Amino acid sequence: MATAKLTSAEGPDEPQRHPRTPARKRKPPIALRPLHRMWRRTIDEVEVVRVELPVRRLPTALAGLVACQISDFHVDRDEDLNRLEQAVRTINRQQPDLVFLTGDYFSGPDTMRRYLGGFQRALAELKPRSGVFAIAGNHDHWSSFGMIAEALRASGARVMANESAAIEVRGARLTIVGIDDLWSRRAEPSRAFRDVGPQDCTIVLAHNPDTALYASHLAPGVMLSGHTHGGVVRIPYYGSPINSILRIGKEFYAGLNRYGDFYIYTNRGLGTFWMRIRINCRPEISRFELMPLADSAKSQPPPKARKARRPRRRYA
Repeated sequence: MATAKLTSAEGPDEPQRHPRTPARKRKPPIALRPLHRMWRRTIDEVEVVRVELPVRRLPTALAGLVACQISDFHVDRDEDLNRLEQAVRTINRQQPDLVFLTGDYFSGPDTMRRYLGGFQRALAELKPRSGVFAIAGNHDHWSSFGMIAEALRASGARVMANESAAIEVRGARLTIVGIDDLWSRRAEPSRAFRDVGPQDCTIVLAHNPDTALYASHLAPGVMLSGHTHGGVVRIPYYGSPINSILRIGKEFYAGLNRYGDFYIYTNRGLGTFWMRIRINCRPEISRFELMPLADSAKSQPPPKARKARRPRRRYA
């Protein structure tokens, strides 16, 4: 597992992006600066998590294909934009074939409007061999996904909302499926799969892991999600003490987990929302190497879903 510390800008200084941003920020009192530095490290040091990703029906030619995922940017402050810019540079160093963006790019409409230009410029620097694919999260619809989608397209990403795209990589066919956000009631898995054949190998992008409850019958090859921020706080051997985010189960808050006959990977996200903390739950760039799914996974039934509180709409 490799780690990239994303704490300082690389290259020459850029012009000031945001006129409303003060030129100098107040430093904390001297006595609190060690704690402040520790807090900043917990939310700024991004971990590059290397994962062998099992994909059902993966063509032999695509074994070892490299893809990266980032999610839940929540670009609401200058430091969030800096973190994204550093993450883009780190992804480019992985030399991926594909990059996947799985939603919640801003927390609300005000910060979205303020940082949309910088967001677009940062993502335009991504250099995968075979493309960037993006979907919406709940906060994007609560902001203005029309404006966000326009910026994503201008940066070179393909924006997907309940649709699929078949691409050719290494001479083999791979289908990317993008399912719209579940919490904002725009997810239509059957519509997203309407052009997918029974033998197609699919990588499914769905912001909320609970989307698997409504898409498992469509036989995804693998699903990539975000939304949970890894549970924010992770206790060794226990996981997150938060129990109200997912119906599918809190084991799906982070990392690679099997759901019936396919796998779901949940990225911990880059940013923070509401509480600007992370405890044992660093921000993440996922670096995948695709591998065929073993037949033994086919016999596993999906776990039972539990009840969860209805989400409350929050704005930055």
